[in-house]
Amino acid sequence: MAHFNFRVDTEPMAHSIDGVAHHVDGTTAAVVAMQTAVVIAEQQGAEKICRNVNFGFYSLIRSQISQKIAIHKSKADAKIMELHQQSISLAAIKTRMERDYMMLASRYTKLFDSLNKALQARVYELDKPTTNFVSKEVLPIALRTMRLSGAPSVTQHESIGNSQLISVSNTKFNAMRNISSMKDFIFSSEAQKNLIGSILSRQQIDSPKQKHIPILISESEGLNVRQKQYHITQSKIGFNTNARIESQVYSSLPEFKWFQGSGSNVSRVKQEYGNFVNQSSAPDRVKKRMHLFLESSDWLQLN
Repeated sequence: MAHFNFRVDTEPMAHSIDGVAHHVDGTTAAVVAMQTAVVIAEQQGAEKICRNVNFGFYSLIRSQISQKIAIHKSKADAKIMELHQQSISLAAIKTRMERDYMMLASRYTKLFDSLNKALQARVYELDKPTTNFVSKEVLPIALRTMRLSGAPSVTQHESIGNSQLISVSNTKFNAMRNISSMKDFIFSSEAQKNLIGSILSRQQIDSPKQKHIPILISESEGLNVRQKQYHITQSKIGFNTNARIESQVYSSLPEFKWFQGSGSNVSRVKQEYGNFVNQSSAPDRVKKRMHLFLESSDWLQLN
């Protein structure tokens, strides 16, 4: 069998493989750089997505909280207005109950005072000698030690000075009490004189005449208590507040008849009201609203 020997030169292939190795190394470096860039880009993208998600979630939660705050604030404001109106209604009811109580108390006080005086007079008349003896004889005798200005000193020499000081003090106290009583009497007399002078008139009246006393009746209606509430104000010029006037007005309220009115009284009231509003320290918007309420209101007069 024949044998053939061939010699193959592999040097060109080796040179080619060396060039391929350099290109493979470059490709490897490019792949590594690309992987690094991809990782960095993925990290940046993930961070951006997280930031956007966090910001969106924060915005959503903030908007929900703001909506809840607005809802609860509107409810709280409504409750506050309702409580304020209820406090006004309760204050009006309290004022009316106080007036009624004072009226009834003054009425029953006068009644019981008259009954007490009548019973006292009857009891005194039952046993007049005994009551005269107790009121005119026993009481002055029991108080004789307090009414004495001084007492004889019959004690030892050491206590004479104290006894004299006590006697002098008692005398000064009685004098001071008498002076105070005289001063109060003079002041009360002058006050009564001025009061009578302001009430009485120097005009001579031959026959009974009818006088008119001005009063102010204000009507309001609460938001919760759906009923009319009245408040009566009396003038304090020349006379004191009289409970009988309020009682008479309250009993006559259902009989009052109102009709559409006009004339000089309307212009006078509007002028006084305008002066009062202009002189007040309220804001201009409130003043304009008050003038608008007056102009848009209906003027009614009592028949």
